Amino acid sequence: MSVNLSVKPLLLLAAVALSACSSKEELVLPPVTNIIAPKVVWDQDLGSGVAHYESKLTPIIVNDTVYAAGREGLVSAYELQTGKRKWQFDLRKPDGSSMWSSISDVWSGDNARISGGLSYGYDKLYFGTENGDVVALSAAGELVWRVEVKGEVLVSPAVGEGLVVVATGAGTLVALHPDSGEQRWQFENEQPALTLRGVSEPLIQAGGVIYGSGSGHLGVLIADRGYQAWEEAVAVPKGSTDLSRLVDVDAKPVVRGGTVYSIAYNGELVAMELRSGRQLWKRDYASFRNLTAAGDILYLVDSTGRIYSIDSRNGTELWSQLALNKHYLTAPVVYKDYLVVGDSEGNLHWLNRNTGDFVARQSMDSSGFYTEAVTDGSYLLVQSRNGELVLLQTP
Repeated sequence: MSVNLSVKPLLLLAAVALSACSSKEELVLPPVTNIIAPKVVWDQDLGSGVAHYESKLTPIIVNDTVYAAGREGLVSAYELQTGKRKWQFDLRKPDGSSMWSSISDVWSGDNARISGGLSYGYDKLYFGTENGDVVALSAAGELVWRVEVKGEVLVSPAVGEGLVVVATGAGTLVALHPDSGEQRWQFENEQPALTLRGVSEPLIQAGGVIYGSGSGHLGVLIADRGYQAWEEAVAVPKGSTDLSRLVDVDAKPVVRGGTVYSIAYNGELVAMELRSGRQLWKRDYASFRNLTAAGDILYLVDSTGRIYSIDSRNGTELWSQLALNKHYLTAPVVYKDYLVVGDSEGNLHWLNRNTGDFVARQSMDSSGFYTEAVTDGSYLLVQSRNGELVLLQTP
């Protein structure tokens, strides 16, 4: 387990969930007979990915375009059906040019440290960096604005209600104007002394900004002014050590109808009334990965790699798949009739989303996956740690 301790008040932990791996336990993948054969439509090399860093850079599909980025600073757009590159923007260059003026630039060590993104809205692409920059590009790949906020931007900005809302590693939420980057409001959320290195991606829904906190809470701000509507506990710190008392809500909230769902590390899965924060039900699951939903079903990968299907109406467990326990998995994604998760060894695991049975396994880039796949319903898109971008499709 890698632990990054600092002299700052906020101490950050890297990969706490891998603590079981410190015993050098040999993990064996379960046998799988492939009964489907997902087709690779195209693949591209971004030039770099996130390497070993915990940068939550997830590609996105917007209409007929794929947008993707690497931590070092390159942002690219590709034609969805062919993979042909439309444009590339280099955040390290004042004019965004993607052409290096000399070979020395390649080895200069410059790194834009893109870590929070990507998001799209109001005809613009938004992302943030560990340096505290928030950037907006036009759909044609031109710089629209670039502003600085106080703190690392580790997750994708939320876009909606005439705002771009970024969450910083210090627990602050900052609302910016989507056309100019001008700050509209700021909300500071007190962080505990010890948290996971991560933060919940905010969500804008029904006039509110929904957020999770390092102290184990879920809350809603009034989007127009940034005033707090409510905040309720998802988890309560327990245990005698700082590690056992970690209760970060790092998963992006999920909203279905008038209900918001959230989960905490070392905590619980809860359903709350979006309007008031009143608890509807809670169940004993813990995770720092994003939830995903389809119809009345929630899917989650817990803190140790076990996969569950949950009835969102009452919290009843529909099925569990425990064969990948202790394997470091991404969050799940629903694609057609399947649930797809990646692992740190570069495998994609395909499950029947109605039963939890394995239907295929694909060995992809050995650098592994850190962020979940994305889909537009027709295609599935994955990005490896080393920056390999692959578009897949099944009949």
